[in-house]
Formats: sequence, structure tokens, C-alpha cells
Amino acid sequence: MKKLIDLKEGSKCKIKDLTLNKNIKKKLLELGLFPGQEVVVLQKTPFGGPVRLKVKDYCLALRRKEADNILVDECIN
Repeated sequence: MKKLIDLKEGSKCKIKDLTLNKNIKKKLLELGLFPGQEVVVLQKTPFGGPVRLKVKDYCLALRRKEADNILVDECIN
């Protein structure tokens, strides 16, 4: 199992688990980041910036700290 932060740009994978505190986890679940959901890593900005993801038909930016706490299954390509 990998962390979302470790994936390369263009990688497509399924979310396995969110290991965040309950408030942040609730917010991300409301935004569509739940176990089983497919996501695509669009961009990893340099110098500690956010990670841009494609979830369903919209884009979402996550802090690196949050992306480091999202576990994913093997990539689908």
C-alpha cells in the first residue's frame, strides 16, 4: 500500500483509507475522497505546495500533509 503523496503526476489509483483526524477526515469524505474512489494525481507543486487531484469530474487541491495521510491501492494505468 502506498501514500497518495508518493505517487507521480498522471498516476490513477483508488483510495484505501484516510488516516487523518476526525474533522479533516469528515471534510475530505464530504468532498468525495472516500475508500474505493478513483483519483488521478494531476500536479505536485514544488517547494511544499499542494497536490492537485482529479476526483470524478472536478479538481481538488490538498495540502501535502493531508496527501501524506491518504493510503491508496496500486495504481491503475
